[in-house]
Amino acid sequence: PLPGTQGMPPAAPSLKEFSERLATVPLAFDPGVRWSYSCSLDLMGRVIEVVSGMEFEAFLQARLFQPLGMTSSFFQVPDSEKYRLTDNFLGTPGGTILADTADNSIYYDKPAFAFGGAGLVCSMRDYDRFLAMLMGEGALGKTRIMKRDTALLAMSNLVHPNTKMEGYVIGQGFGAGGRVTIKSTGTEGVGTFGWAGAASTIGWVDRARGVRGSGWSQIMTFGRQPFL
Repeated sequence: PLPGTQGMPPAAPSLKEFSERLATVPLAFDPGVRWSYSCSLDLMGRVIEVVSGMEFEAFLQARLFQPLGMTSSFFQVPDSEKYRLTDNFLGTPGGTILADTADNSIYYDKPAFAFGGAGLVCSMRDYDRFLAMLMGEGALGKTRIMKRDTALLAMSNLVHPNTKMEGYVIGQGFGAGGRVTIKSTGTEGVGTFGWAGAASTIGWVDRARGVRGSGWSQIMTFGRQPFL
């Protein structure tokens, strides 16, 4: 829990139980009416487990991290890598508060399970390799981890044009886990795909212009101070 917030209820012990609990919760609105950022990405982690027959974290290691050489991506930071972890801060109107210290981080604890939408720690190098794979439309160098058509579909707008968008993506579309630029703003080409993190981080690929970029901060602002 962040400083000044109430404690969270106990987490489900697995993606399977998480998904079963989620199935008991009423929908916030009818499908297709509105888009809202939610725990649907965590649910997709369970879908991957069912389809692949592998635990979600093992699937990521076998199909994403190892082929792309992402050697510094963890749900639990090992002792050997603790010296590389940074402090994380909480931005408030009254100033910046230390929320998670590198010498006693929550990321040293084993999580309840590997979330599909949160909790992964990685290096800037690892994330750039992931972005480079997206720029390569599913391939990094000679290593292809998904078909080109699959990558292009994932980075396209999958939301119906009549669906009301909320929050971070008003005026934009959404693909398989990231926002999509559907109208050129002058600074981004149509089809630019990416996402931002809670601690004021951002990553994107603009295939129309042949560039990718990322920005890294460690201040939890929840979108109130965009990374410029």
